[in-house]
Amino acid sequence: MSSGRPTKKAKKSSGSAAGSSSAIDDLTALTTAQLYSLSAKRHRDYSREIVRLAQEERDRAHVAVQEMQRRLERANEHLEKMGENASDAHREYLDAKNLLIRVRQSSGASVPPMNIALDDSSVEDILGIISKKKDSNTNNGKSPGRKSQKFPYIEDILVSLARSGELHKGTKLSSTECNLVNKKDNSQYVYTMQLVEELWTEEEELFLRSSSEEIEESLEEATIIAETISLRCLTKLNEFEGREDPTPTNHQKPSFVSVGNRARRVFVGRKKGDENLV
Repeated sequence: MSSGRPTKKAKKSSGSAAGSSSAIDDLTALTTAQLYSLSAKRHRDYSREIVRLAQEERDRAHVAVQEMQRRLERANEHLEKMGENASDAHREYLDAKNLLIRVRQSSGASVPPMNIALDDSSVEDILGIISKKKDSNTNNGKSPGRKSQKFPYIEDILVSLARSGELHKGTKLSSTECNLVNKKDNSQYVYTMQLVEELWTEEEELFLRSSSEEIEESLEEATIIAETISLRCLTKLNEFEGREDPTPTNHQKPSFVSVGNRARRVFVGRKKGDENLV
């Protein structure tokens, strides 16, 4: 006899299906939540890494800015120092130029007869004066000019070395070779160059050690600097020799032989003095 009620077996089957569906839904929800959580964690880690990289980049940029500021400060200090050195060099250049003008004017004036004994100036100075007088007489009173001098002057040698590029190589001055100097006079040449190395200023040395092209473009300035060094050598030699007035006299010529002979005596005297102190 059948009735409308479901059997126990049917009830059990229906309940089992409902429970299975609920478990699947719960598992799906749990899996979805875990996936969202994992995705959020990865996104958070990625964001943290981006922030960390940005902070490191900011720190590097800050350090770079500080370094550039320090470099800029050093560059400004160096620029100020260069400006001061340039001003000092310009003042010395003007002083030397004025001194050179005065010496040239003094040299061009008539020299009164001098009754003096021969001093440390080399014999070639006297020969040079005699040679000038002979050439002046043979040329109807016309001055023979610088070509009549027996030995090159210091300024001639310095300008020649600068124009040839010998100084631009950085060669030590006393180790240079000049085509104006004979090999037999090399000893005087070396002593003269040692004296110049002792007396020229840093700015003068840097200028004369410029490239040949730069020297040709500023030949007048190079000549004035060389003549200034030449006069300074004569003045310092007079001081070293104990003269009351170290100003070069008209008969003192800055030929490398004359200056070399006098400089040799100064250097030898120094060496002996140092040996006596030992």
